[in-house]
Amino acid sequence: MAPSYNYEVIVIGAGPAGSLAAAEAARAGKSVLIVEKDTEVGIPEHCGGLVSTSGLKNLIDDYSVIKKKIDKGVLIVKGRSFDFSFKKSNLVEIDRQLLDKKLASLAIKEGSDIVLGSYAFYKKENNVNLVYVKGKKLSAKYVINAGGNAHYPKKEGKILATQFLFALKNGNYDGVAIYINKELMPQMFGWYIPYDEGLAKVGAPGSADVALLVAKKILNNLNLNGEPIKIMSSYLINGGPVFKNNTNDYALIGDAGGQTKPTTGGGIIFGGIGGKIAGKLVAEDALGKYNEEYYERGPGKDLINQVKIKDVYDALNDSAIYKIVEVLHKNDVSFSGDEFDFHSKFIKKILGDPLLALKVAEAIPSVVLSYLKSLFFS
Repeated sequence: MAPSYNYEVIVIGAGPAGSLAAAEAARAGKSVLIVEKDTEVGIPEHCGGLVSTSGLKNLIDDYSVIKKKIDKGVLIVKGRSFDFSFKKSNLVEIDRQLLDKKLASLAIKEGSDIVLGSYAFYKKENNVNLVYVKGKKLSAKYVINAGGNAHYPKKEGKILATQFLFALKNGNYDGVAIYINKELMPQMFGWYIPYDEGLAKVGAPGSADVALLVAKKILNNLNLNGEPIKIMSSYLINGGPVFKNNTNDYALIGDAGGQTKPTTGGGIIFGGIGGKIAGKLVAEDALGKYNEEYYERGPGKDLINQVKIKDVYDALNDSAIYKIVEVLHKNDVSFSGDEFDFHSKFIKKILGDPLLALKVAEAIPSVVLSYLKSLFFS
């Protein structure tokens, strides 16, 4: 006799990864419950919100979630600002709260149930998936865990970051800015993202005190000044994807599965695609193929390479990074297509150009260049 379940599928988390997984499973006729710890989908928002339209189309066709197109940017390193054009990058800033709500609405429209304001506690007893929700024990044939950074199983690979919403006193800069200072931020960088007229998201890894120091430096480099009116702190996942926890009836996806760019901590596109794949496999009763479909055939290959790219970045000092950026700037090299989301494509483009690769080779140790080439051309 087949076992009886409260739901065929329980999805933990109503971010893009969880909602897309739920939508795919419910569309196929599975009974689905989404459990979201917050009392409103999309709130609180910890996201910078930068994606390419090429990446976004993998998640949603409704472009009303786009706030603005980003056509330019500046990279600040060793006191110099390098201007770059992003006109070929399809780079946009999205309304992350609206995106989350639209994707959750899609999952509900397809037939999913949802519980808000409840932490989900997962365990397996007697080979049965159990999720404790508001004191109730619910069973499920499949559990898809998209519960965010708190569910990421690695002890290492999380970095505290703080983002401020700044009210600007003297105008706007309508591009993005990246600020590199390895002394202050050895593993990452600071950022500036225009949000609305007179408002910008400015942040950095570290506590609020450290991030505020970096934020002020970024604004100063952009000839802006202002005051923070909102503080958002959260852990970014930059430790790479997790495979071994995935089984025939359980999968870690999104931030919980390390499906975030190790280079930036951003995970909207990678997590969203991961959710769609998980939902489709559940619909086919084939969740055991998840690692194969996502990491061997799908976008997970790029994530694995990005872990190695981050290792290279961590090993470089500001002087080496300055030289690389100078080469890219002089040769007008920037993101195009979906390279903002899939960084490995960008690195491969650089290394695949013999003249450009030769110039980059002058900026970094030959052993590092050989290592990078081995990732993409072996």
